Amino acid sequence: MRIRSRAIMRAALAALIALVVLVCVPSCASRDVARETLPVTNDLGAYWTCAVAFTSDGRGDDANEAFTFVPWLEQRAREKGVFEPLEKDAAKEAEALLRVDAKGDGDRVVLRLLVIDMKTKEELGEVEAVGSPPPVSATAAAPAATDVVETERGRALRAAADRILDFLKEKRRVASATPKKPPPATPPDAPPVSQTTVAGSAVCSTQCLVPAAAHATHGDKYGVSAAVTPMMRALRDCLDRVGGQLVVPAVLLRFGPDGRVRHIRVDVGGYEELECIQNVRARAVVRASTGRATILRCEYRCSTT
Repeated sequence: MRIRSRAIMRAALAALIALVVLVCVPSCASRDVARETLPVTNDLGAYWTCAVAFTSDGRGDDANEAFTFVPWLEQRAREKGVFEPLEKDAAKEAEALLRVDAKGDGDRVVLRLLVIDMKTKEELGEVEAVGSPPPVSATAAAPAATDVVETERGRALRAAADRILDFLKEKRRVASATPKKPPPATPPDAPPVSQTTVAGSAVCSTQCLVPAAAHATHGDKYGVSAAVTPMMRALRDCLDRVGGQLVVPAVLLRFGPDGRVRHIRVDVGGYEELECIQNVRARAVVRASTGRATILRCEYRCSTT
């Protein structure tokens, strides 16, 4: 009898555990991943600069939540290669607006990020994530420059934001790896782009573009494209060695008011962590300048002749 009762108890315990798993797993999964509340455009890779607008329900302990969270979010977006944030005085040049809305108490914050085309005002998608403050020991130290206040709600906000940015990063990776239509024909009066013939059957060229509201002369674009071509060729060689033939290598260059390069970001469709890509980035020297502060995105495209 005692053996039989133990067997019954074990069976009942197993059934109870299975019931708890069935109830808990869906809710736990929903807290650990971001989800689209409005489908995000498949062409997210076409937007590479942004401005951030933050709203809150005011339930946080930090009265300056926007002043601490927004700089952190901008830095994380740059680190993850999702968008290149612009300074507030250059927000009119942004191609996308990230409208961020935070609601909830310190132990559970719901963060929604709506991506908007700054020129057409079209909504490009919305992503939602739930964040809870991770253990303090598991939280990476925030950069001192952002002066982030370590509140429960602040850590929950950053946890939710990381999930959203990871989701958008994957969207960009897929978009970058998808073959794009060839660029329009170059106007007759435009300066020539730097070209390299590969194996006698393909012509590769560096083409530098600017955001819709930014400014750069033909001379600026020509000089930068020529200066960055060796770096682009090295990126192309690296991608070809690892099977990334469909990826179009690109670099994002930010020039300061003095016309000098202040920041270079490599965009190679998810292959950024490869050793050969890191080596190219580490050795990158762009000896070119522009006539004013601007941003240029240079792509290295090859066509078969």
